[in-house]
Amino acid sequence: MAVILGINCYKHDAAAALLVDGKIAAAADEERFQRIKHYPGYPEKAVEYVMKEASLKPEHIDHIAFYMLPGLVMRENISYSRHYLFKKGGIYFLLSQLNGARRMRNIGKTARLHLGAELSAPVSFVEHHRAHADAAVFCSGFDNTAVLTLDGTGERDTSLLASYRNGNLEIHARSRFPNSPGFFYSAVTKHLGFIPNNDEYKVMGLSSYGKPEFLDTFRNIISNTHGRIRVNNRMLDLHRGAHESRFSPDVRRIIGLPRKPGGEITDVHKNIACSAQRALEETGLALARHLREVSRMDRLVISGGVGLNCVMNGLLEQEAGFSEVYAFPAAHDAGTSIGAALQVHRKFYPEIQLISPKSMYQGPSYTEDEILDTLKMAGLSWEKPDKLADKTAELIEHRKIVALFNGRMEFGPRALGNRSILADPRRNDMKDIVNSVVKHRESFRPFCPSCLEEHAWEYFEGCRTAPYMIKTYSVVPEKRKEIPAVTHVDGTARVQTVSRETNPFYYDVIDSFYRRTGVPVILNTSFNIRGEPIVTTPVDAIRCFYGTGIDVLVMPPFILAKKP
Repeated sequence: MAVILGINCYKHDAAAALLVDGKIAAAADEERFQRIKHYPGYPEKAVEYVMKEASLKPEHIDHIAFYMLPGLVMRENISYSRHYLFKKGGIYFLLSQLNGARRMRNIGKTARLHLGAELSAPVSFVEHHRAHADAAVFCSGFDNTAVLTLDGTGERDTSLLASYRNGNLEIHARSRFPNSPGFFYSAVTKHLGFIPNNDEYKVMGLSSYGKPEFLDTFRNIISNTHGRIRVNNRMLDLHRGAHESRFSPDVRRIIGLPRKPGGEITDVHKNIACSAQRALEETGLALARHLREVSRMDRLVISGGVGLNCVMNGLLEQEAGFSEVYAFPAAHDAGTSIGAALQVHRKFYPEIQLISPKSMYQGPSYTEDEILDTLKMAGLSWEKPDKLADKTAELIEHRKIVALFNGRMEFGPRALGNRSILADPRRNDMKDIVNSVVKHRESFRPFCPSCLEEHAWEYFEGCRTAPYMIKTYSVVPEKRKEIPAVTHVDGTARVQTVSRETNPFYYDVIDSFYRRTGVPVILNTSFNIRGEPIVTTPVDAIRCFYGTGIDVLVMPPFILAKKP
């Protein structure tokens, strides 16, 4: 048996994954257990979970795989230190980077302190962007494919253009910090009064409300040449990371001063978001087209934190020239826990075949008895209807907001029907209702549709299969009035297609709703409130249910409804 524990931590989105004989046994984000979004520390609870899920003990682990080369992180920061020393906060930033590299280097010792002396597995350190690439290729199931990774920064790289052929990765081009698409977008996030490395999706949502008034300015900031990204650091200083980024005085004279957090969002802010999003899309599209030319591949996989930009992903699918585009659903750093484990598997166990997962439901689940014990402990009342999926669909049809807690938790930032809040997409006001009584988030942010896979093409142009809610599609014009709650202001939607094979209960809920209403679509948003990670345990679900305006909680086979 070959058991490899993949770990990433000490930057953001800490996670653990376990690869057993070439299959993913389990994977989870540490934030879900700690209840702190983007938790950066050692993923203690995630490690414990993946071991428990596989019924393995520390002595069964053959290798630990880590998602970064700490020695290279240290060397790169020291060699680049001249850019930090004479700037405000520069010394602090340099020391924090070096301390992070030191903690990475000691990951084996930390794991042994956590799991005990029985853990004797050696540690293998894996290049960051290779981990992104390997995870995406493996989970796509593609044998041969082009690979595009885009993020803030790894050891020093910020993008990778490569070809994957017969188990080998051929690199065509790299970009290096500070030429960073991720930090560029995070700098815009900060300028707009949001939190960098957290609220980038808000910029993406806001961009649809604006006009590309400042596109020429942002084109001058970010561009590409022959597959390599260029960020004009005279216009945007990224040397100390996203949180300390600064647009130059000349740029601020054009786009205005930074918005104060919580301040009014004006047309100027919408236009900044629109312009920056367009500039990123153009850069991503140019990179993908260049990669198509040099790789001569028909398929493309996308990973890295910028790979969560579903608007860009949709554009690449439509216009980059590939016959098939797969965006890895755990494209953020958490997904590198899988990628690191894969690379170690290929090195030490090439004779054991790798088997791609059929879904991203890789997190913890809870038995009926465990859920029942929690309900009894909380002193709650419940029902056990015979046809729970039909009952759930009936409640949604009758304008109830339903939280669904079912099966194994999703790995990655999207709720895909196992930790989701569901509502009727036909109601014009449902988006505002869910926002006001549950999510408490900005009104400009869209909600997503979950659609029966066989009906996706009827509602979303060019969409056949999109199981991970990571690409946008145009809603068919004549269907927009039918599903207004999940149609964004620009007529697009971030789609999840649902099949009975991958999620039978969720499929049955949507199918029952379809039989009742003629609409094979349900509004789906993550089961959490603003500022918290998606719920993990039954206790998390119950607390969120009673702390918000959710009407009904479905935890198969149980259903809980609030009294009027």
